[in-house]
Amino acid sequence: MKLIHTADLHLGMHPDKGQPWSGERRDALWAALRRIVKRTESERADLLLIAGDLFHRQPLLRDLKEADSLFASLTRARVVLIAGNHDCLSPRSRYRDFAWAGNVFFLEDAAMSSVFFDDLDTEVHGFSYHQAEISEPLCNGLQAPNDGRIHILLAHGGDARHVPIDRYRLAAAGFHYAALGHIHKPELSEELRLSWCGSPEPLDRTDAGARGYVIAEVSRRQTRLRFVPDCTAQYVSLNVSVTPAAAREGLTASLEQAVKQHGAHSIFSVTLTGERDAGLDLSLPLPLSGRLLSWNDRTCPALDYERIRQEHKGDLLGLFMDELSQLPASPVRDKALAYGVRACLQEGGGL
Repeated sequence: MKLIHTADLHLGMHPDKGQPWSGERRDALWAALRRIVKRTESERADLLLIAGDLFHRQPLLRDLKEADSLFASLTRARVVLIAGNHDCLSPRSRYRDFAWAGNVFFLEDAAMSSVFFDDLDTEVHGFSYHQAEISEPLCNGLQAPNDGRIHILLAHGGDARHVPIDRYRLAAAGFHYAALGHIHKPELSEELRLSWCGSPEPLDRTDAGARGYVIAEVSRRQTRLRFVPDCTAQYVSLNVSVTPAAAREGLTASLEQAVKQHGAHSIFSVTLTGERDAGLDLSLPLPLSGRLLSWNDRTCPALDYERIRQEHKGDLLGLFMDELSQLPASPVRDKALAYGVRACLQEGGGL
């Protein structure tokens, strides 16, 4: 039996709100769902499992209709979903009275419930959030029925405030697969028969690395897992070491090369370190063709060591510089010289 496992799509979210590309990132979340539904169809998967946070907030009726229309387009697969902490079933949630398509099964109860598919001899168990936080480890005491069926758990959690999960206790519960959501970084374990599929698209700068979904082949004897990278953008941290010889044109060219390497749709946070020419101002971002989320100038103006040495002949700083100058040239010596001189000048009010 083949299934596709996704979670944390956060439809309706505006990643990087206030940035010029935020609208494109919002649309990319819906595009990710469309690609997952299309892959579910092309793989002839039996199930599409959504382990919570399909929506970033309480879904609007039009959101539910659009998602349901996509699910209804599947000719073979059944869809099973739960609500997570972001789209939990509040008392007035649209989830409560929405009529899903015939192939969609919403496990909306706060207590564990299930749906059985006779043709697959498979039962999917799960529960939905009815509040934004659940600190009880609701998954740790579970036990899959010993009735010969394939049993799959659909759950959302994994941190202290959102259903803490002990991986090994869950693995011992007897489920043939635990399809988990809430943790945005993918984590797969065939040995434990569980995975956090991660979010299909990165949602903020902390979501570094590839994002996608999981294709699982589940039988009574084994579970095989495959992560499918599918995101259209990634958050990339660029750490650039600057030297006194660097010019604006050269730095711009180096950064542009990095942008091309990662793709124009990626989102960049740039941090500059090292020493720059005293006349080079890097406090404002250089013009880049890519999406620049943050620019952090941590460089220091280059020091005129010979001038400082002459000015401090005979004092502690001058003696320190004389001693280091006797050592063989190396990166370690140069760093010690730079840190020591700056510390002495800052202590004495020289910088």
